[in-house]
Amino acid sequence: MIIKKVFFFSAIEKIQGDYFEFGVFTGSSFCHAIRCAKSNIKYDLGLRKTNFYGFDSFEGFGDLPSHDKHDFFQNKNFEANYNKVIKRIKKLLPESKFLIVKGFFKNTLNKKPESNLARIIFIDCDTYSSTELALNYIRKSLQVGTIIILDDYFAYKGMENKGVYGAFKMFTKNHKLNTRELFSYGIGGVVKIFTKI
Repeated sequence: MIIKKVFFFSAIEKIQGDYFEFGVFTGSSFCHAIRCAKSNIKYDLGLRKTNFYGFDSFEGFGDLPSHDKHDFFQNKNFEANYNKVIKRIKKLLPESKFLIVKGFFKNTLNKKPESNLARIIFIDCDTYSSTELALNYIRKSLQVGTIIILDDYFAYKGMENKGVYGAFKMFTKNHKLNTRELFSYGIGGVVKIFTKI
């Protein structure tokens, strides 16, 4: 899985900071990230200090604006049990090392991040508006070397002004940020690294 590659790369490059995931759903990728961090401590002891932050409504998308409408991105396809997710994570990590923030992004991403630096960011929230909120929230935690995983990069028929790609393109342009592509994965996922902040 791509998260395994990303954690290995971050370890050998000694990229410091925390893990952020926007769109936790059932917690599968979040738990996998924890396992990958643990398996790479032998390459980077700094991973022992890494904290894990996840954000999700656990109720789907809520009311989407017209430009975010998509046949697949429906609430019924993305509802998950918050309590089961927390229970799953607790089997891998003490509560002091992770935080799952429950709620719609428009209500929860209005404060600065808990962390000073982001090592890895996983954007798996599908729509333009959610991605825009996530990126603006994490902006001050970016550093040269921060890795960002962008899922559903080619959704909305690949249109450049919609979805994850549209929001990421506008974000990097507005803030004059430079990235390079590290990997691609699955059916439409892309991993980039920030090279200029």
